[in-house]
Amino acid sequence: MLKGIGIQGKQVLLSAVFVFAAFMRCEMNVQAADASTFIGSVSDNSALTTIPDAGTADDVQMTENADGDAERIDGIGELEAAEAGEEAEVTIQAVDSTQLQTLNYRDGILTDWQQINEALGALSPDSLVNPDTDGKSLVLQLQNVGSIPAEIKDSIVSDDSGYTKYLHCNIGSGASLVFSGASDNSGFNGVSNTSVAVDSEKRGKKSMAVTVRFASHEDLGTVASLHVNLPQCAKGTKVSVYAETVSLDADGNVTVGENACIGNTKADENGNVEVLIQSTANYMFVYKAAKE
Repeated sequence: MLKGIGIQGKQVLLSAVFVFAAFMRCEMNVQAADASTFIGSVSDNSALTTIPDAGTADDVQMTENADGDAERIDGIGELEAAEAGEEAEVTIQAVDSTQLQTLNYRDGILTDWQQINEALGALSPDSLVNPDTDGKSLVLQLQNVGSIPAEIKDSIVSDDSGYTKYLHCNIGSGASLVFSGASDNSGFNGVSNTSVAVDSEKRGKKSMAVTVRFASHEDLGTVASLHVNLPQCAKGTKVSVYAETVSLDADGNVTVGENACIGNTKADENGNVEVLIQSTANYMFVYKAAKE
């Protein structure tokens, strides 16, 4: 949210720097799956740029101080406050580019889960800069996501507006986790560590393998969509998806087995694919690489 900076007297400095780009726009149709089913589909993560409103020239008035130097006063109300000898307050928005933040929330950049959860619960077409009114989809996009609280399961539930809510969490290295309000997320446990390492390697002359390794193995308690951008992957390329077999006992101990093929999918025009998952584990995507 915006943070205020109080400034005494007539000397008021207004500075605002907004450089935020690249959020992922996803087009998906996620359906609930049972505990043994994984289905691949296609995602579009094309990038857009959003610059928060910094005000217009009409909002700024100029005056002179006793030395004849120009001072910049933000708004007539603040000018009047300065003339009355009162404190004028100027607000700026400065967000570290590496911290958790929303990318397409219309009323500003949200940077903590309490804010995000409240926004998700009240999400409407007017809340987003890019609502999909034709597809009746509301996708709240985040970046720098290191964990996901279980509380989102209540806020993401679709209401009677006719729109489906989605929470799109960019977890880095071209990978994202997406949760759909159309699914039954009542058992969602949250994710304490979404960190991933994404590696790609050539196999023989034509094949490419991209591996997404989560830092920890956690049962999600629901179905999420794992989106991955694949290098040298042309539109329509068939992609085979492999995953570690993971099981948890009653005490929460994790047993990891060998990789098993869980299905096939096709890449979209940007080389993006998605697959439904129920745990954070290691996933491999194997396909015929396009010529460089």
